[in-house]
Amino acid sequence: MSSAHPLHFCFISMEAYATLCPGVAAEAGGAGFQLVQIAQVLRDRGHPVSFVVGDYGQPFHKQLQGFDIWRANQVAHDRSYQRALLNLGRLWRAMRAAKADVYVLRSTRFLNGQCWLFSRALGARYGFMVANRSNCLADDREGVPGILNTLHAKALAGADLVTAQTMDQQVLIRREFGVDPPVVPNGITTGEAVPGAEDREFDVLWVGSLKPVKQPHVLAELASRMPHRSFAVVGGAGEDQAYHQQVVEQLTSLPNVTVAGFVPPDEVGSWYARSRLFLNTSLHEGYPNTFLYSWTRGTPVCSLLVDPDGEVAGQGLGLVDEDMDQLVIGMENLLVDEDAWSQCSRRCCQWVAQAHGVETTANRFLAAWDEVLP
Repeated sequence: MSSAHPLHFCFISMEAYATLCPGVAAEAGGAGFQLVQIAQVLRDRGHPVSFVVGDYGQPFHKQLQGFDIWRANQVAHDRSYQRALLNLGRLWRAMRAAKADVYVLRSTRFLNGQCWLFSRALGARYGFMVANRSNCLADDREGVPGILNTLHAKALAGADLVTAQTMDQQVLIRREFGVDPPVVPNGITTGEAVPGAEDREFDVLWVGSLKPVKQPHVLAELASRMPHRSFAVVGGAGEDQAYHQQVVEQLTSLPNVTVAGFVPPDEVGSWYARSRLFLNTSLHEGYPNTFLYSWTRGTPVCSLLVDPDGEVAGQGLGLVDEDMDQLVIGMENLLVDEDAWSQCSRRCCQWVAQAHGVETTANRFLAAWDEVLP
């Protein structure tokens, strides 16, 4: 990709503004975080970079961190047809104002077809970055109307570039949609200070929105089985307020659990450095940024079900066991064996720097575009 004519990339993410401007919302999604990570590297390498983001009450256009930020609609998909049409107008206005060479959407099939069509109407290139397993499945509509699901398939076939986070996603989307995406792994800034186990305040950390797919109720059950271990819980409410309230009541009733609530993206990293283990109880994930945060702080990951491409178990970066009793035993063993914990902690730091450093991710992203652009 010629440095004499750096491409102008515009990243489309309704949630990215919460990462670009911490504190504006009580939830900050992982897809937006990843786009900001890549964008910062591209900016530092001389590429003009802009964002089309959701409506958080900010002006239509503002400059932030060296990026042009354009305001579109607040949510990716609205079940009201009237508001959905208004949202399409806002999305078109923002994309047209960005005047980018390449538009890139990450995560949602709700907007994939529209962003692809708008990019073509603007004479620009278009890319879609898979951010969860559902994006790869033809029969998983993710709650969208049939027409948007059809547009999602057409956009995948017509996009200049589709990328996957993992090899598992790569295989799925090839099978389901006939698209062969390169893998662009999630990235994160590495080199953070790594305290020893004895300098950490909590035994176990859990981070995520308190919604059913994350299964925080399982966390509550696990914490009750380990009453002598201290747990920290970081995360805001999901869409199901009744479920959220029920889980908060469960967690706050346990004397060994500290519920911190939502923590802005620029502050959440310190919680990983304060904890000896990180726990994931989700039913499924794309590629959890929480794993990357954990490993940059030398914090082993313990997971019931989620292990993208088998990295946790395969690289010795923690524990994976869908049997809760066995997971508890493994966590206890890791907490009491200082040498085993220290060795695992070192492996975490080495692996995340080698496989998920943000510079590596940006290199893979640009190399993928080099393959498809003249």
